[in-house]
Amino acid sequence: MNLTSYQKLAAHYKKYIYQSMDMIEKKLHPAILEDEELVRRATFFVRNGAVSISNYYPQEHKIDFTVRDVSNIDVSYDLLQNRFNCPCPMQKPCRHIVAAVFYLYQQNDSLSTWISEWRANDDMTQLTLLKDERSPRSWELIVENFFRKFISQYPPTSFYLLEFAVHDLKAQIKKSRPFEREWQPIYDVYVNLSILVKIWPYLEPFADSNMRNRVFHFLHEYVDELDDSLAQLASKPRMFAADPFYDDMMKRVRSFYFETESLFRFRKHVYLAFWDALVTDKKTRLEEVKFLEQLDKTDEDIPLNIVLPYFYLTLSMTNELLAAAEKMETEQLLEWLEVCEKALHTTNKDMVNNLARKILPHVSRYLNEVVTNPTRVMLIRRLELLFASIQLESEELEKLYQSFGLYGIQSYSTLLLKDKRYRDWMALHQSANSSLEYAEACGLPVVKEEAPEVLLPLYHHYAMRFIQEKNRYSYKQAVRIWKKMKQVAKKSNDTDYWNAYVENVREKYKRLRALQQEIEKGNLPL
Repeated sequence: MNLTSYQKLAAHYKKYIYQSMDMIEKKLHPAILEDEELVRRATFFVRNGAVSISNYYPQEHKIDFTVRDVSNIDVSYDLLQNRFNCPCPMQKPCRHIVAAVFYLYQQNDSLSTWISEWRANDDMTQLTLLKDERSPRSWELIVENFFRKFISQYPPTSFYLLEFAVHDLKAQIKKSRPFEREWQPIYDVYVNLSILVKIWPYLEPFADSNMRNRVFHFLHEYVDELDDSLAQLASKPRMFAADPFYDDMMKRVRSFYFETESLFRFRKHVYLAFWDALVTDKKTRLEEVKFLEQLDKTDEDIPLNIVLPYFYLTLSMTNELLAAAEKMETEQLLEWLEVCEKALHTTNKDMVNNLARKILPHVSRYLNEVVTNPTRVMLIRRLELLFASIQLESEELEKLYQSFGLYGIQSYSTLLLKDKRYRDWMALHQSANSSLEYAEACGLPVVKEEAPEVLLPLYHHYAMRFIQEKNRYSYKQAVRIWKKMKQVAKKSNDTDYWNAYVENVREKYKRLRALQQEIEKGNLPL
């Protein structure tokens, strides 16, 4: 059968081919990514000669096609009954059936024109749905349509392109915002969540690359904006007509947290933020507790039911909360710290005190073995604020600050000064090799006033550090420190000790001519 025969065949069954095209148009929507991809693949088959007619049965009005996909697929088309048979497991109409109909359609009409009109109908559908229908489906079509266009326009070959695409995408979707003021907060939350879910697969590869910090920065900003939208929505009266949107968003959030992968802490934040803002009834929360208590799934070596303590806290299930804290693992300290920070806003001070003490034994190992250096300083500050809000004994505080290492020197210094342990304060700064300026910021003037004699070894330590640098500027700094020692010695009536100390230094470093000159200028002896 030659090309002319194909055109005659298509012209003979033109009415039935149009009916099949109408069926395709109704069943496939350009705003749904899978449907758009199906039409694109079917068009590719036709334009690249991958579709051919293998048999025609005039009496039965049937045509057999062969479609060259990964393997050859045989498609049977009953034109009068508008019935197809394709052995592939895909949902019908599949790309092979659509390609067969397209092949016949293009014999007498422009396939490109039909596809352009099919895609153009998408924008009209959006406006109609948005005007006439308030439903999650209509808003999802809007997001899907814009998302498909922007991802094709800005393929995420780099994270900067993806950032630009998302920024532009949000600006365009905002133009479809409802005019009614009461619907606007719901729309903002819904579309921001939808966009986040859709871009997640594109973020994952970049999060595992050298763009990790950039991805974190982007997500922090995105989640902050989502939090603001949720707060605004939570402050408004809940409309009965909005219930389907709330239900749909909670289903999406649940799926987002439990079924997607990577960047666990951001997913957890979004999950809990939606529960805080949108779900207030006790029954629904208890149902989620039952589900979480049976859950044993983990992600990034963290159990997904780690959110259980938040539900215990909001439901005032104190016994369950403290029992769960008893089973805390060191690697989970950050999650429990967030629970404690949230508990600080409650009125149950005893519960906060008991809960925070459960964290205390895990702090040292977490800081030294688990957490990475860039985040350690901020985490220590959060721990300081938490434990400052409860009544710890001096011994407990001392262990806590010791676990902070160099980052806990200032807090440890404050504790030692409070307990008037001035020699311990001096020993701390000497062993930590802290600078004179830092020691002064940590309370050196207080020690100088209360117990000046304990500072002599520390001043000597600072002076020796400068002498080891062996240059005139450092010698001048050493003399400056010795003058401070001189004041301390005079105040504590240690004149003989001080003069002997100066003579000993001069004798020990008699070959350092520049140092001897600076000592003479300094007039150090008493």
